[in-house]
Amino acid sequence: MKITRRRFLAVLGLAVAAAGAGALWRQRLALRRWVLQTPLPGSAPGPLRDSTAETLLATVHALLGDAVEPTHYADFFRWRAGHLPGHRRLYEEFEVAVDRAARRRGHAGFRSCPRDGQRRILRGMLPASGVERIRRGLVARNHARFGQEIVRPIFRRFANTDAWILSGYDAWPGMPRAMARLRGEPRIT
Repeated sequence: MKITRRRFLAVLGLAVAAAGAGALWRQRLALRRWVLQTPLPGSAPGPLRDSTAETLLATVHALLGDAVEPTHYADFFRWRAGHLPGHRRLYEEFEVAVDRAARRRGHAGFRSCPRDGQRRILRGMLPASGVERIRRGLVARNHARFGQEIVRPIFRRFANTDAWILSGYDAWPGMPRAMARLRGEPRIT
């Protein structure tokens, strides 16, 4: 059977494309790590600035509403900034990015922006799938990083703490229930 050069090149092109797609499929975890889980740039841990902590708490309230207790979110971010390399710098970059986005929308900053405006700014950092996830990974890597290192931990902490209280439990798992029932100062008799 005689094969033409055009047909040979078409079959060869299909074979190369299939091999490339197979190689990408096998390396999908490596690509995911490259896009989302590259190590944070090494900067020394240290205390958070007050403005950065307030921006992170405004983020918590924008994502979850006012029915949450903000102190354990603030403690979480302060601990990570003070003990894990790169996190303080990441939180400061997040503050700059959301303040810049709020200024583009005509507000003084992220904290002074109304709740709806804050949610619109954070929408690009919410978990995504499909083409949007690929686009963020390639084009908006900072937003993907902020979503991975700031927004997801907020949702995880909510699921492990405040969601239990909002569901009707006295306390979340691991919190002593007697302490949760205390209202005000304990009475000593």
